[in-house]
Amino acid sequence: MSPMFIGMLTFGGCIIFGLLVMQPLFTQYVDQYAVRVRPKEKDAEGENGPKDSTITQVCRTIGELVLSVVPACADRRTVELLTAGNYRTPQHLAIYIGIRSLIAAGAVFLGLIASTGNAFNLVLSIPTALLGWMLPNFFLAGRVKKRQALILRELPTIIDLLIVCAQAGLGLMMGVDKVSKEIGDSCPILAEEMRQLISDVKIFAKSVPIALREMGERCQVDELINMASALIAAEQKGSDIAYPLKQQAEALRDRLKRKKEEEAAKVPVKMVPVIMIFVMPLILAPMLGPAVVTIVNALGPIVGGLGK
Repeated sequence: MSPMFIGMLTFGGCIIFGLLVMQPLFTQYVDQYAVRVRPKEKDAEGENGPKDSTITQVCRTIGELVLSVVPACADRRTVELLTAGNYRTPQHLAIYIGIRSLIAAGAVFLGLIASTGNAFNLVLSIPTALLGWMLPNFFLAGRVKKRQALILRELPTIIDLLIVCAQAGLGLMMGVDKVSKEIGDSCPILAEEMRQLISDVKIFAKSVPIALREMGERCQVDELINMASALIAAEQKGSDIAYPLKQQAEALRDRLKRKKEEEAAKVPVKMVPVIMIFVMPLILAPMLGPAVVTIVNALGPIVGGLGK
């Protein structure tokens, strides 16, 4: 097998892997641009289900085949990450398992091709396949962290609007329904979660405490879980929900403020390597350059005389 052919296969595999990894990011930015430019109506099935394409269909078919043979591939960590990343349908799980299987199989295939000239490459393909199987989890975890950061950014606005609804005399579910209809463009993530909360209560006949607890668990945001716990306690006691919401809003804003202050305090430390690598040479070169040249010229005859 020629090295050129192996290099072309490796390059093609890297391109396909990059497209598969970056597809959710491209989809996110396209959807955000569509919302900003021209809001479009989506039905519930279109919002929750993955978009149909040739790549997703292939990955879904492979994922369903792998899950039917090895159901243990859908481990708890994978399901939690997919749930927190808003990939909650069985189709999303099948597509994700299909992507991981394709990456691992591609690593093994490249190892088999490269092993024709060197059998050690076949041995290296096994840890490469394991790494390729685990690698999508890191990208999915990054997606989850980004979504949790957006939820934290939207949560104070949601709490303030719920306080206004509570002070206006609306109940908890009526306030949630009212807020979810008004914040679709400004807070899309929590608006979707609140619509899911309403569906759990009205359609699936879940109690309000259970639905609130499940909303906090599927988002995996501590502040949202604390807010859900406070609302559950207020509902069980029959007290006004405005007071615990005010406390949650103050605590959340205080935490976000401290977090920004910590990030600002870390900026000088992060700038030290940049200054040492890029700024200091530019300062020292004109200051010490002429002195170094003068010293070298002065020591040149002395060193030459000693050499003779």
